[in-house]
Amino acid sequence: MHSSAEVQLKQSLAKGEPAAFESLFKTYFQMLAVFAKKMVGDLETAEDMVQEVFIKLYDKKDSLHLHGSLKSFLFQSVRNKCLDHLRSQQSKQGHHDYIKDTAETLDFDPADLMEQTELEHKIYQVIAELPEQCQLIFKMNRFDGKKNQEIADELGISKRTVETQISKALKRLKTEVFDYLQVLVILFIYFFQKYF
Repeated sequence: MHSSAEVQLKQSLAKGEPAAFESLFKTYFQMLAVFAKKMVGDLETAEDMVQEVFIKLYDKKDSLHLHGSLKSFLFQSVRNKCLDHLRSQQSKQGHHDYIKDTAETLDFDPADLMEQTELEHKIYQVIAELPEQCQLIFKMNRFDGKKNQEIADELGISKRTVETQISKALKRLKTEVFDYLQVLVILFIYFFQKYF
């Protein structure tokens, strides 16, 4: 979000304008849900965490004082909410090592994880914009780990068609994600590195 647009949005939020909160939600919800899922491991729970952050933000609109970046504020709020949730789960389930292991995993620079989350979000956006067959084949290969011949047999198409569709998907990802990386100047998410 451009600085001028963010300043205007902050002013609208400070006035408690519902449209401003709706705009904030639409801009950041999906990205924050991806971020939260990295922490809690479950998309539905992650979405709940993010929704709770937005609800709390709206409830406190009369006393809202936002300093610094809105994005940083939201990411930090969601991170704190997720950590509270993990601590609660640890307490309820009695898994003493769980929170320790999770805390070690979450020993990160929030800014780095924000950038990684944005990149991952961009990758999934690009995949979602692929033609239906191309998207299906790519997901079966990269996410489900199926070999080209397996996909061909399952879909009733030639192995060559599978290879062509995967190649098209990778070219699209390279073009759009590499352009995005030039702006962010960040590392690839580890499980995509081997495909580029």
